[in-house]
Amino acid sequence: MRMKQTVSLKIALVAAGLTLGWSAVAVAHHSGAAYDMEHQRTMSGTVKTVNWTNPHITFVVESDAKDGEAAGTWIFEVSSPGVLTRSGWTKRSLQPGDHAVFRYAPLRDGSPGGFLLRVTLPNGQDLGFSLTPADQ
Repeated sequence: MRMKQTVSLKIALVAAGLTLGWSAVAVAHHSGAAYDMEHQRTMSGTVKTVNWTNPHITFVVESDAKDGEAAGTWIFEVSSPGVLTRSGWTKRSLQPGDHAVFRYAPLRDGSPGGFLLRVTLPNGQDLGFSLTPADQ
């Protein structure tokens, strides 16, 4: 009987360890630590490519050349297709060739990109999203 209890305890400890380990991976993956949410920025540019797939949609954008700065390629990550769809987006909301103003949280390491927060189209339409169903 004592051996069964020892084996059961070992299995429980291994299961708990695996659960906690995978929880840490999930939290790290969904962390916003890579983005500087306190210093949001805005830029104008033209969409080059759209990757509308899980777990996160990405947009590759060519920034407008202005104020002596050359145009550059930026990569913006945004939430999942499900979150954007519930917020009113479709796969066609922002397509290659579309020019827009992009509001984003920049990458902390200074690389050209960030977490996309809002898009304003030339017709004035704002595309945003919410992670909270009540705000959608």
